[in-house]
Amino acid sequence: MIRKFVDRKDELEALERAYQKGVKLFIVYGRRRVGKTTLLRRFLENKRGIYFLCSQRGYEKDVERFSREVGKLFDMPLKFEDFEEAFEFLAKQGKLVVVIDEFPYLIGAYKPIASVFQSIVDLTLEGSEVMLVLSGSSVGMMEREVLSYKAPLYGRAGGIMKVKPFRFFDMIEWYKRDFERLVRIYAVTWGVPRYMELIRDGSDEEIVHNFFEPTAFLFNEGRLLLMEELRSPTTYGQIIEAIALGKTRLTEIANHVLMEPKDLPAYLRVLSDLGIVKREVPVTKKTAKRGIYVIEDEYFRFYYRFVSPHYEEIEALNPDPAIEDFHRNFNSYLGKTFEKVAREFIVKLIREKKLPPYTRFGRWWNKNEEIDLVGLNERGRMALFIEVKWKGLTEREARGILKDLKRKGKLVGLDDWEKSYGLVAKGVEGKEELRAEGWLVWDLEDFKT
Repeated sequence: MIRKFVDRKDELEALERAYQKGVKLFIVYGRRRVGKTTLLRRFLENKRGIYFLCSQRGYEKDVERFSREVGKLFDMPLKFEDFEEAFEFLAKQGKLVVVIDEFPYLIGAYKPIASVFQSIVDLTLEGSEVMLVLSGSSVGMMEREVLSYKAPLYGRAGGIMKVKPFRFFDMIEWYKRDFERLVRIYAVTWGVPRYMELIRDGSDEEIVHNFFEPTAFLFNEGRLLLMEELRSPTTYGQIIEAIALGKTRLTEIANHVLMEPKDLPAYLRVLSDLGIVKREVPVTKKTAKRGIYVIEDEYFRFYYRFVSPHYEEIEALNPDPAIEDFHRNFNSYLGKTFEKVAREFIVKLIREKKLPPYTRFGRWWNKNEEIDLVGLNERGRMALFIEVKWKGLTEREARGILKDLKRKGKLVGLDDWEKSYGLVAKGVEGKEELRAEGWLVWDLEDFKT
């Protein structure tokens, strides 16, 4: 299942187009475990090429290992003094793909290496038929040292691909369209292929086995990811945990982590750049001084809500408090996951032209009032208000929620706009009757169409 799953048709086609066009440099990056290596190895199939994984053993050792890989391809003993000499040789060998994976390791071992590769791309590969692919899992370092305006390789790539986790509706083919189960899987894996190899049915037992046992791969994974990416992983972990536990405002987070509020935004910007945390403001306000912070990455949200607060207990072979917390609160926790799924569903309906083209989406809140999902079309002055419920609803319950939604819609202030009101739930009785009255109503059964 997973082998089929990570084929990544669109990404492979993008790499293939670059190869056919004769692109000299292509950048591939994305968080660890997202499937970059599988993608790149698949791209190399049936091509004359080299896949080289950088180590953390030093520059000279990697030059030595790269020499051996080149020697294997050409069936001759080769030993290069440096990467410049290696690529001078490769540039003369005809059409060829060279993939250097985990390039940040090489940057860490030899800081000027980005400038070295600038010279290789600009001079050595000019006029050659070599396609160089540089790949890395350290998102921050790739963006800072390879892609940023000040980086030596800036502007030289003929293609840049950020490989992302799979979206919810990308995953349905491999889970037999069992959407309730898939919401659970999505909530703990965020569509990361390596995690999905471990979480296959989304049952409580499977999640407990993979997160709440000290020898399990996913028990330490959240912490290890931060250690590999950041200089102060403990501080960043405390910030993520604070948000996961419901501390969403700047002062609340700062109090939880015992930090001055003025020092916190720098950390939050880093987490935002990594795609872990997101700042939200009410969708009707493009800027707002008092936004809130939420965790965008569902794997990190689960890990820092259920695992990290109990980490020491689990490590000391006392997982019962963590497991009890999980059993008691996981179903309500899924409500926020389902809000993300519902938003993706609505966007899918818009792409399929089953709904008008709303172009801005987000939540709306004011004091104690909140709407889960609002879609806006500013040019057409149309607004879509949606409530999202991770539970089965009777027709009477659904009708009450929609009536209250209409009341809240009036508070948003779009008085002269055309408004539509809808509901997305796990299940809704009497859907057709509600639709006949003009309400937009969907449940998991509608995800199948």
